[in-house]
Amino acid sequence: MMLAAACAALGAGCRESVLKDGRTRLEFWVTPARVDTAVVRLQTLLAPIDGAELSRSPEDPGWQTAMREFHQPVEVAGRIRVRPPWHAPAGDAIDVVVDPAMAFGTGQHDTTRGCLELLLAVPPGPLVDIGCGSGVLAIAAVKLGFAPVWAWDFDPLAVAATIDNARANGVALTVGPRDALHARLPPAEVVMANLTATILTTLVPRIAECPPRAAILSGMRREEIDAVCRAWESTGLMPAERRVGPEWGSVLLTRP
Repeated sequence: MMLAAACAALGAGCRESVLKDGRTRLEFWVTPARVDTAVVRLQTLLAPIDGAELSRSPEDPGWQTAMREFHQPVEVAGRIRVRPPWHAPAGDAIDVVVDPAMAFGTGQHDTTRGCLELLLAVPPGPLVDIGCGSGVLAIAAVKLGFAPVWAWDFDPLAVAATIDNARANGVALTVGPRDALHARLPPAEVVMANLTATILTTLVPRIAECPPRAAILSGMRREEIDAVCRAWESTGLMPAERRVGPEWGSVLLTRP
C-alpha cells in the first residue's frame, strides 16, 4: 500500500485498523520535526482517493512503542543487516544502524532492499548516492568498500540525518545539500538513485555528462522499469540485473 510505504519513508510508526463501517484507518506517528512534511505528502497521496480524510491529533506517547514495533531489523542476502538503534547487532552481517526518527529510508521498503541487493553485485569504487534520505545506502556502500562516497539530497533534514547516521556508524561520507537535476555530479564510477521514475528519467542529461560504469536505480513501479531503462540507454548503460516485487522494482545498469 502506498500510504504504508509513505509511512516508512517518513520515518514514522504506523497502525492499521478497520472501522465499524468497513473503512480502513491508518494512524501515523511522526516526529515533531517532520509533521508538516508528513501532512503535505499524505495530502498528495490521499487527493485521488474518494472519501479519504486526513486529520491531526496531539502526540500519543504510546506511538513510541508503535514506531519501535514497526521498524524491525532488515537482512539483505545474509550480508547486510539494517537495524534501528534500539536493536543490538547480531550475526556476521555488515551492521548498518539507522535512526528512523531522523529521515526517510530505513531499509523497510522494497526499493531500499532492492538497491542493497544490487549493490552487492557491483565491484567497489567511487559512488554517489542521489537522494540519500537517511544515508542508509551510502553508509552500506562505505562498509562494502566503496570509496569515496558522496551522499546528496536537497532536503536539509535528510542531509542532517545522513551526517548523524554516518557518525553513528563510524563511516566517512561527503554529504551535501545538492539538487542533482541542476548540480554537476562528482566523478563517481557508480551512481545510486532511489527516487521516482520521473526524476530518474529527468536525471539522464546530467548522467550523460560523465557516465558511470554502473548505476543502481530504484523507486520505480514495476511497469515503469522498461521506460526508465530505455531513457538511460543514451548514457551507454544497459540493464544487467533486476529486483522486481509486486509493486516496486530496482535495476542494475552496467556498461557492456
